[in-house]
Order: sequence, then structure tokens, then C-alpha cells
Amino acid sequence: MRSLVALAVSCVLVPFTGPVAADGFTGAVYGLTTAPNGDLLAADAAAGIVEFRNGKVYLNAALNNASDVDAIGRGAWWAVTGGLDGLQGTDVGQAVYRASRGKVRMLANLFEFEVANNPAGGTLESNPFDVETLDGEHALIADAAGNDLLRVDDEGHVDVVAVFPNELVSTAHLKELVNCPAGPPNFCNMGEMIPAQPVPTSVVVGPDGYYYVGELKGIPAPLDESRIWRVAPGASWAQCPDADCELVFDGGFTSIIDLAFGPDGLLYVVEMDENSWFAGNLPPAANALLGGTINACDVENPGCVEVATGIPLPTAITFGKNGALWSTLFGPVPGGMATVVEIP
Repeated sequence: MRSLVALAVSCVLVPFTGPVAADGFTGAVYGLTTAPNGDLLAADAAAGIVEFRNGKVYLNAALNNASDVDAIGRGAWWAVTGGLDGLQGTDVGQAVYRASRGKVRMLANLFEFEVANNPAGGTLESNPFDVETLDGEHALIADAAGNDLLRVDDEGHVDVVAVFPNELVSTAHLKELVNCPAGPPNFCNMGEMIPAQPVPTSVVVGPDGYYYVGELKGIPAPLDESRIWRVAPGASWAQCPDADCELVFDGGFTSIIDLAFGPDGLLYVVEMDENSWFAGNLPPAANALLGGTINACDVENPGCVEVATGIPLPTAITFGKNGALWSTLFGPVPGGMATVVEIP
């Protein structure tokens, strides 16, 4: 799975209006969470774990290639790092961390776990992309390159919860994006259908206690093929789909990048761009980005409504203590372009 940080923003989308919580990040921002006291935390891939105070960003802990953070309590959090620079088949610091009382410690090297176990089979790759707190002693990790869901405890023990399958999808959209037949042969010579990796980029615990996992979907970056899985809390090495892992939405989304349950009990689903994540990898002249979408979905009687659309490259959302919905804008873009705004 190609690194999302490699996105070359090909156009300037119409600015999305809303109160700004924070700007001044130095790297790409893929993770966002709210602490119990209402503080917002973010994972800045260049700086580490940062917190917002009065609209400014302050470093909480330096972690290279931080990809996500989730709060446990005031001053305590889980975080994952590594795999965001495209070297997902190499040990570049893919790991899970826990912070408490100002002390940060690495619990497990997740690339080493991938090499030792390779749960999904195939190429040895790891990109721990999303972390979700279960309690002060356990967390879930969606490995976007490993194509699995992991559980880790505060002693560094890692278990496989579920493994997600490839899916046969159409290559038509990718070929259109790269202007086939004049485009790159490695894309234009693809068959009409190829297996796409699921690329699980998001995990959240539902009000029912089940784990909900969203797919980005790898090459050929198809439209409307990203799925959402529901995994039983007691699952171990579930081979999706099976009795412990079922589809809640069998497609219908494009490039899911984050999930969050709102105070209304609905599942909020973030699509990175309506033209797929690959649209951001095209040269500037292609001008292919359409903007991302946030959807509010009922998982009991599956259906969704759009909450906001035309959002420039959202990568993460969180609900504030007062119920406000916050989202990143230009999340994959390093160099200070990423911001966090309230979605009206």
C-alpha cells in the first residue's frame, strides 16, 4: 500500500469554513482525539503528539512518524507510529506507545510482530494507522498495510483480533484518472478487475461494544468500494467474513480514512476524497481532487446521510466534550498546511 504521506496535492480546493481549533502543525496530521477534560490532541507526523490550547499547538511528546493518538484520561494516551513514509516493508519505527504521568514508553515493535506472524499472508508490511482505547490497559490498532486488527495491552503483548480480505474490484476509475491508454503502462495494462487490498485505516468501539473497522481500499483505488466491518469484542484471529466478523456496509464509500461514533449514537464515516485517495497523487495539472465527505450512519438499520462534503483532504475527526464535531483539513499535507476546524 503506497504511503498516504506521498500525496501530491494537485489543486487548491475551496476553503471549508468553520471555527479553527488549531493550525501551525509541522507535518501531516492523521490522528485526532478528545481527552475526557475536553482537550484536543493530534498526531503530527513530523513533531509527535501535540495538544491544543487557545488555538495554538504545543508539543506533548516527540514521536517520529506519529500516525494516531487516542486519549485514556488527562495526561494519558495511546499512540502509534511508523509506516507513513512509504517504507512499510521495512522497520522504520512501526510501534505502539503509551503515555502516563508525563512518561512515554514504547510497548511493542509492530513491524517485528508482522514479520513473526504475518497474519494476512503475502508481503511483510506494517503501517499502524489508527489506535482506539479499550481501557487503561488495552487498545486496538488498525494496521493499514498488515490488513489486520490488533489488540495490545500495557505490557506490550499483541494479539490478532481479525484479518481482512482482498476484494476483486474494477480498474476503470484508476485508468480514467491516469488518462489511459496514454497513461503509465503499469496502470493501463491492468485487467478490468484486480484484487484490491482492504487497507483498514480506522477502528472505533461502538455503543454495542463491537469493533467497527473502515477500509480505505488500495490500488486500484476504486469508487464506492470501501467497506465497514463489525468485529465481535471476543474475536481472536477472525478471518473476515466469519461468525466474529461481518460486513455492516458492503461498499458504498470511497476511501474511508476515519470513523467515530457521535453522541447521537450514529457512526460518522470520513471519506478522504470523493474521487478516491489516489486523486491526490496526480500532478498539479490533473486537478482531480473533489473534496471529502463526512457521513452519519445508522449501523442497526444501515443507512447514511451526508453531514458535510467538499472538505479538503480530511483525515480524522473527533467529537468535543460539548458535542461539537472537529475535523482535519489538508491532513496529508506537511509544512503547516494542516488545520483542525469545527464542522458546522
